[in-house]
Amino acid sequence: MANCPHCGRKLRLFDWRPECPDCKTNLIYYNSNQRLLDESEKAEKEHAAFQPKIDRAKAAYAGSPLAIVRIILTLLPIGALFLPLLTIVEGGKQLNVIDVYKIMNAYGIGNVFGDALKKPICLSAVFLLISAVMIIVSLVLILMSLGKHAKIRVLITYSFMVLCAVTSAVIASVAGKQSMELIEGINSPFKPGVGLYLYIALLAVLLIFNLFLLKAGIPVKYTQCLIGGLPSDEYYRYIEQGMSKADLQRKMLIALAELEYEQEIDLQEETKGDEGK
Repeated sequence: MANCPHCGRKLRLFDWRPECPDCKTNLIYYNSNQRLLDESEKAEKEHAAFQPKIDRAKAAYAGSPLAIVRIILTLLPIGALFLPLLTIVEGGKQLNVIDVYKIMNAYGIGNVFGDALKKPICLSAVFLLISAVMIIVSLVLILMSLGKHAKIRVLITYSFMVLCAVTSAVIASVAGKQSMELIEGINSPFKPGVGLYLYIALLAVLLIFNLFLLKAGIPVKYTQCLIGGLPSDEYYRYIEQGMSKADLQRKMLIALAELEYEQEIDLQEETKGDEGK
């Protein structure tokens, strides 16, 4: 059973009224201001802890010209896929990503993955698809590129992307010496096209550029967060100094009063300005 927070009386099941039977303290509203202050402080602390992550994510995407260049470089390899990826030796027919998709769709996407270990051309298509999907993944991971584990994340993501693309080109080059089994009516050997080589080159440039960004860094403009009217860094400095909760909340109340006063002054000036017009 609970105890009365004011007099300490042990409350029983039949004490259903909101007042304590002994001291008549209203248990619902007892110390409500302090509880509201504690809840507000907790919410502001959580916001102050999360806001830097948002600031870093914004900076990672558009915090500097280099960050914008990174987005452009990330999208460029997708454009290379629309250039000739494969060239049929007899006749010189060239296939881009749309043609490859049509072939895979006609053959069956599930069959392509199922025959990846049986037919080299299927395995090449799977690796190419994985590298293309990793480009989309990398666009999302840019949000975390200024985080704690950014270096290892960049190395793994972009190196894996390049590795998949190179593997796809190597397998396609070996498989191209055989017949084009997946394309109806075409039994001629094929070879990787300029689009595939350009795709690999752009992915390599993207990897190098991201490594450069890790070293150069991107400036982050952090938003000033308030906890009980105090700047978050000042609040945590008081905590580290061992300031008591009562003294800290006293400073918070003073800071809140000053903020309210400043807002009233600003409102009065805006009102005078509107009246002057």
